[in-house]
Amino acid sequence: MGNEIQDPGTGTEFKRPTKRVINRDGSYNVIKKGGKRGFRDIFKFMIEISWFQFFGLLFAGYIGMNLVFTLLYFMIGCENIMGIRPDGPPAFVQTFFFSIQTFTTVGYGTLAPRGIPTQTVATVEAFIGFLSFSLATGLAYGRFSRPNSKIMFSDHVLFSNYLDGKSIKIKLANERDNVLLEVTAKMILTMDKALPNGVIEKRYFQLPLEIDRIELLPFTWTLVHKIDEESPFWGKDKAEICKANPEFLVLIKGFDETFSQHVHTKRSFITSDMKWNHQFTKIFAPNDDGVIEFDINDLNNIKAEDEQ
Repeated sequence: MGNEIQDPGTGTEFKRPTKRVINRDGSYNVIKKGGKRGFRDIFKFMIEISWFQFFGLLFAGYIGMNLVFTLLYFMIGCENIMGIRPDGPPAFVQTFFFSIQTFTTVGYGTLAPRGIPTQTVATVEAFIGFLSFSLATGLAYGRFSRPNSKIMFSDHVLFSNYLDGKSIKIKLANERDNVLLEVTAKMILTMDKALPNGVIEKRYFQLPLEIDRIELLPFTWTLVHKIDEESPFWGKDKAEICKANPEFLVLIKGFDETFSQHVHTKRSFITSDMKWNHQFTKIFAPNDDGVIEFDINDLNNIKAEDEQ
C-alpha cells in the first residue's frame, strides 16, 4: 500500500512549483544562505570534490604560498639569500626556487638565508610547509579511507506492464567489485497539489516495493512498485501524473564488507526521466564456461513493450 507519510525533511508548502529535491549526483538541490562555516566545512569540501579538483587545489595552494613567501624575501632583500647568482636566472625566479626548497624542507645547499629577518621568514615558512604537507597527507588518507557506495542507477524510471497490471521500475547495480551485504531500498514519492489559495502543497508517499531487501548485490536489482488500488498512481493517466510534478526519491543502504561499515546512496527521478511502456532488458547470463557475466554499461538497455 502506498501510504502517505509526513514530510521527510524537504518541506510541504511553497508559493510556486519547485525543482527536484535531490540532484542526479545525489546532492541536495538546495541553496543555503548564511550559517557558520569553519575548518570542518573545508575538510568536508576537500573530501567530496573529485581527485582532479583535489590535486588541482593542492598544487594551486602550493604555488600560491611560495609566491607569497617569495614576495616577503624580496621585501627584505634578495641579497640576504646566499647563493643567488647575478649571472643566473632572474633574481625573482631564484628566490622562488629558494622558497620552494624551504617550504618542502629539501635544502639542496646552493641557497641559504642570511640575516635574522630572512632566517625568521624561512623558519616560519618551513613550519607552514611541514604543517601543509601533514594536512594534505591527512586529506588524501581521508579520501582513500572514506567508505562510499558506487551504486549506478538507470537513467530512467519506467512505467511498464507487470503481472496483471502496471508498475514503476528503476534499475541499479554496484559499479565496484566489492561485496555489498544486506542491501535495503526505500522509494519515496513526492507529488504537488495546488491548494485554493494558490499555495503548492507537497504530498509524500512511501511506495511499497515487491522486494525491498536483498542479502547480496552481485548483479543488477530492479526495484518494482506495483500500481494497485492503494497506489497514488491508481486510475491516473500520463497527463495527470506529469501534472502532479512527481519526484521519486530512492534511498539505498548496504553493508560494505571491505570497510565493515554501512554505506548509503540516494538518487531522484523526475518527470523528464520517465519512460512509458518500456521494459528493462536482461543483461546478465552464463557464458560458455557457465559463469554468470554482465556488462554494467548495458544497465540502461530498455525495450518498448510492443517489441517484446
